[in-house]
Amino acid sequence: MPTRPDDHDHAALEAFFDAARRTTPVASEDMLARVLADAETVRTAAQARRTRPVRPARLRDLLGGWPSMAGLAAATLAGLWIGAGLPEAVPGLNEAAYLVDITPEMAFGLAGGDD
Repeated sequence: MPTRPDDHDHAALEAFFDAARRTTPVASEDMLARVLADAETVRTAAQARRTRPVRPARLRDLLGGWPSMAGLAAATLAGLWIGAGLPEAVPGLNEAAYLVDITPEMAFGLAGGDD
């Protein structure tokens, strides 16, 4: 019968865990100096990025270049055109023309009416 990891005796491992709990790890001075130097480098790089203004060329590159900018502009203009110039053929918000009754013999009320 195969044994599961829970079935093993953990007493042998407890000796190693106790030894690890008794010792306190101490970082060397060299390692601490390297960590602090790395933190300072990251901090100054973050400050340099924060103070750099966003230029149109950088924004264009962030959005994916001219093709993406053209698509974004076209979608924006199409949304404004559709939103502002709603044609007469589109029913108003009060009409439920988008609902199609496939089974007229099964009548149902749309807004909780008496039908």
